[in-house]
Amino acid sequence: MATVKYLLQSKNDNSNIYVRYSINRNLVWKRKTGFVINPKDWSEDKALPIQRNEELKAIKSKLDKLAVFINDAYNNGISAGIEFTADWLQLQIDLFNNKIIVIDLDILTNSIDAYIDKGDNLTGGSIKNLDNLKKFIVNYENDALNGKQVLIRNIDLNFIDAFKKYHKSKGRSINYVGTYISILRAVVNKASLSGIPIHPQFKQIKAIKELKDPDEIIVLTEAEQLLIKDSTLKRESHINARKWLLLGCLIGQRAGDLLNITVKNLKDIKGFKIIELKQQKTGKLVAIPLLPEALEIIEDGLPYKISLEHFNKYSKDICEIAEIDTIVKGKMRIDDKRTLTSGHYKKWQVISSHVCRRSFATNFYGKIPTSVLMNITAHSTEKMFLSYIGKSTYDNAYQMLEYFSKLKPVTESSN
Repeated sequence: MATVKYLLQSKNDNSNIYVRYSINRNLVWKRKTGFVINPKDWSEDKALPIQRNEELKAIKSKLDKLAVFINDAYNNGISAGIEFTADWLQLQIDLFNNKIIVIDLDILTNSIDAYIDKGDNLTGGSIKNLDNLKKFIVNYENDALNGKQVLIRNIDLNFIDAFKKYHKSKGRSINYVGTYISILRAVVNKASLSGIPIHPQFKQIKAIKELKDPDEIIVLTEAEQLLIKDSTLKRESHINARKWLLLGCLIGQRAGDLLNITVKNLKDIKGFKIIELKQQKTGKLVAIPLLPEALEIIEDGLPYKISLEHFNKYSKDICEIAEIDTIVKGKMRIDDKRTLTSGHYKKWQVISSHVCRRSFATNFYGKIPTSVLMNITAHSTEKMFLSYIGKSTYDNAYQMLEYFSKLKPVTESSN
């Protein structure tokens, strides 16, 4: 059991009161408490001030409270699994005394680096997102704070509001910014487990996400995919990108995973062809059976690798050539402006890499068990999955009713 003991190391009139904190035989540290006392007023037996006047009683009261403060921090630290050091003890004393200190991990960008360095089982996608968050923070510090570093203790509701407005001015969507606010919350929570103080408002900071209007959910129907398949393309880059586009609509992966598929991902399992890959964002290993339509696409080989930027551009070109021009509600950049403008556009104009995963989920909903679709598309909850394809829990209920209505009643046989 951890113990707190106070002591003096000097006989001077104003001697520093030290605290010795002992967790076990190997973990014992001694630090100044920030309080001083005349040795004549100190009881060596009780290791506390002699209670002969109000001033001495006040010092004892503060020392009692400091002991409780340190022990509470220790107990919380055990459950959080933090490392106890002499620096940890000094931090608790400084926090108790309301000292405004800045230590290495109190600087947000340093905590992001520490999160990456010490993070266990971080996926490639997670590391990339953390690197991007650091870049966003550095840019924000330079553009909006005149180079002043963001401290974790100062991350409050006002900071988040200003951070959102800054990125909105850069043309970034609410959901895009919301993703990085969620990552920011994870970094701050991790830092707090190491004893870094956080703002009282921090727990009120919630992840933000703008739910798409079902009318704004863009998918390529099976009929539209057939139009794309049968369209006449002249450019080799378009023919290659069409393979990626149609294959993506049949395997339901994010573009980052789709465009990195190679022959190494193709496997034969009990006579069936599958694509096996480790998803960048989740780190999850998934196996997707290849339907006859998918096998036909890669019959003469996988498409060659292209960048996400080129894939987005070529997908629009391909859909325009295939006359995928139904008027839909969506968002796009007008005249190369940064901000997205809502409106009604021809579908090919609002096509992007996102259409692959969403088309797969939408077109196979009701044909393949939802749990299987969720596993392939990497949705952790059914609510998230249904929202992703513009469905509600009622759609699931209707689907079950339709299924039950087709079941024949079981009649008891007569003896």
